[in-house]
Amino acid sequence: MSSVTRDDRFPVELEAKIPLTLADFLRPGRVALVMWDMQKGLAGRSPALDQIVPNANALIDAAERLRIPVIWSRHILPPLRLTSGPFLRFLMKKQNVDRPSKLKPTMQEGMDDTAFVDGLKPKPHHIVLRKSQPSLFVDTPLDLRLKTLGVDTLVMTGVATDIGIELTCRHGAALGYYSVVVEDATGSYSSAAQERSLAFLRGWTTPVVTTQMVVDMWSAQNG
Repeated sequence: MSSVTRDDRFPVELEAKIPLTLADFLRPGRVALVMWDMQKGLAGRSPALDQIVPNANALIDAAERLRIPVIWSRHILPPLRLTSGPFLRFLMKKQNVDRPSKLKPTMQEGMDDTAFVDGLKPKPHHIVLRKSQPSLFVDTPLDLRLKTLGVDTLVMTGVATDIGIELTCRHGAALGYYSVVVEDATGSYSSAAQERSLAFLRGWTTPVVTTQMVVDMWSAQNG
């Protein structure tokens, strides 16, 4: 005999709040488009950049028509002496040095690697959030902005899928947010890293879709 009671089951009347189809995830009013680290020193180093830029612009155009919020992350690091230990170790690997004292400053305010890549630039009404960690929820007002807008779903584009995008999706889920990853508007620094991350996201809670799928869905909702 089952020990499950009526109170243990998910209430049917609450099901409408849970996205079950792609149209549910992408419904205007609940969704925002995120441009992740579209900077010369980050997205600019992805081998997929030539594909990412036009697809990101197509998504921005589709979002603009529906007045869907567009949020840009801008990665600006603090001085090395104020950088956390784990991130110092990450920078040591990137710069191939064996101690923090050998690190060269990078991604600092005013450096060319913090500028947005050619062909992509926030519009005046877009939201630009400065960050220094590989999650857009750490030390930024993102959670407050989303709650103010009534948004609970992030459509993720940019670089790198296997670092900040995946981590933001996972962090967001812990805070109650859904995410959708646009595979041909995202990139990593190798095809192996990209496919490994997308495979994880597909098997988790995040729909992995194409630019055309999102544009078509938003175009239909606009009509």
